[in-house]
Amino acid sequence: MRLHCVSGLALVGVLTILCGCTWGRAPSRGDEDSPSRTGREDGGPTFYQEYEVDVPARPVDPIRPAYPSRLRALGVEGEVEARVIVLSDGSVGGARLVTSTHDDFTVAVREALRGARFYPARRRGKPVSSWVTVRLHFRVEE
Repeated sequence: MRLHCVSGLALVGVLTILCGCTWGRAPSRGDEDSPSRTGREDGGPTFYQEYEVDVPARPVDPIRPAYPSRLRALGVEGEVEARVIVLSDGSVGGARLVTSTHDDFTVAVREALRGARFYPARRRGKPVSSWVTVRLHFRVEE
């Protein structure tokens, strides 16, 4: 058996701080009161949406979560889509689950994101903190 994990970037919506990593609903593109929007009134950090940056954040290396051994043995395949906050230094500041086909895949992706490094998004030539959508596919091949 061989594991195939493919990461991709797309536009969708979701976040939470990884130090304790809870998963929740993502703010929608039009949600003006969302803490992810630019220009926060509370003085907190600004996280740009993917459509607000000139160059989106992308992983330095492919994100390769460990395939849950129980699911691999059963031949279960699946996918996890998460929204990730990539800070201006390229570290992961948080993540939110968008969709997952199995809870064990969700746990594996959460662990993989903790150690992931990204090239940060760029806006007007400067690195900025931003959201990015990551899709990870779990495939078992002979």
